[in-house]
Amino acid sequence: MRLLTYIQARCGRWWLPVELLGPNEARILYDAAVGTLGVIVTMVFCRAYLATSGPVVRLLILPVVLMVANAALGIYARLRQASSRKKAFVLLIGVLASGAAALALGAAAGPVILWSVVVYPPLALARLLLGLPYSKHERLISIAVNHRGPVLVIGGAGYIGCHAVDLLLQAGKRVRVLDRLMYGREPLAEFANRGNFELIEGDVTDVGRLAQAMKGASAVVHLAGLVGDPACAVDPQFTRHTNIVSTRMAREVAQSVGIQRFVFASSCSVYGATDKEARETDSLNPVSLYAQTKIDSERELLRGVPDGFFVTILRFATVFGHSRRSRFDLVANLFTAQAITDGLITVIGPQQWRPFIHVRDLARAIVLVLDAAPKLIQSEIFNVGDARLNMTILQLGEKVREVCRRYRDVSISISENVQDRRNYAVSFQKIHSLLGFEAATLMDAGIEEMAAAFQDGKYGHYREQIYSNVAMTAKVLSQFQNPDELSRLYAPLR
Repeated sequence: MRLLTYIQARCGRWWLPVELLGPNEARILYDAAVGTLGVIVTMVFCRAYLATSGPVVRLLILPVVLMVANAALGIYARLRQASSRKKAFVLLIGVLASGAAALALGAAAGPVILWSVVVYPPLALARLLLGLPYSKHERLISIAVNHRGPVLVIGGAGYIGCHAVDLLLQAGKRVRVLDRLMYGREPLAEFANRGNFELIEGDVTDVGRLAQAMKGASAVVHLAGLVGDPACAVDPQFTRHTNIVSTRMAREVAQSVGIQRFVFASSCSVYGATDKEARETDSLNPVSLYAQTKIDSERELLRGVPDGFFVTILRFATVFGHSRRSRFDLVANLFTAQAITDGLITVIGPQQWRPFIHVRDLARAIVLVLDAAPKLIQSEIFNVGDARLNMTILQLGEKVREVCRRYRDVSISISENVQDRRNYAVSFQKIHSLLGFEAATLMDAGIEEMAAAFQDGKYGHYREQIYSNVAMTAKVLSQFQNPDELSRLYAPLR
């Protein structure tokens, strides 16, 4: 039944452009076409120069035997990621096996040899060309790239992830989410019944679930991990496991199954403390474990990147704004909650600089990168934000007070008891000039949206555990330290 459904689905798309075929579909179609064309050329030659058409008809079996031989030898399965030379050698075996089968069925030796000579060079040459650096044959390799598979969003039920899922679906893409759902299913509830949405519950470090989630995917957006300095400080070992080991595993699995686009969520926290607007090429100065794990993850992804595997690092500015999975451990969100709930904003470190960006704009940046030409994003790092949203903590507090005064009286309390040493503004010129990105939602509009949501009763009390990454990290940590959980995560694949 599954085979019939598959054939019907494929036959229903016979008219689509070649670029929309999946990688294996393109290879199978190409090999079948070459084998068939070889038979036609051989038959025409024999009729014109050998004045014969008898035994030559038996050559019609050659393309069929060729496809069977290629499949049996693993050309369309286990050898998909093999070297071009190895594929060329295996294809030679397939061609020779096809010729031997035709000879056994009574075909004349001359036409069989001619068919082999005609067919083998284009079969082997195609694989050799696809093994060249991407920049030398961008159009050709696009045929072998999976454009139709779903975009896998790891951590798609999170604060940023649920917005990314929404925009990807709006863009007409199929979306698959891998998430352990530590905050529940509610952030993704509105997408659950859509035909182009799929949810897999599981941890990114669960090898079995990760492999299942990546099967047939066209791209990976990695948003999972512990976020924020306080959450990462709860347990350094757990933090490194969740932020670094998971990234390494995701990259290796993505490469092994032939996924070409990999977008990773890093952070502008890697700049730590600096007196100038930080650019992507500037030295990094991490002042927290969170920032260091992001740097280590970036290095894991960018080390020895093979040609044709397009890794893009997005260093997010400090995010704010309303989300289906809300957070109030982010400074702009916290100030808004304090203003509406308590009427008092507590500003710590008033002269420290931060870059900000609305959560919807981060999702927009992700979609923009996935749609960008590979040559623009291959092994690139982009700061994601907008220069208009660089401001001090005090300036942020004053903006929040100004907006929230429409709802109640708000005052500001200032403290110099600073434990967070971060102090940085960031340049976003690169992503603006190369990809045309700029923020669509500025700070005032984002604060107003959250304030209105408070007034409408969309949030509980902002101090509840569900709104804090620190509290939820402590809860998940107890599961991680359970030996049974660890043995399940790293059980061998069956």
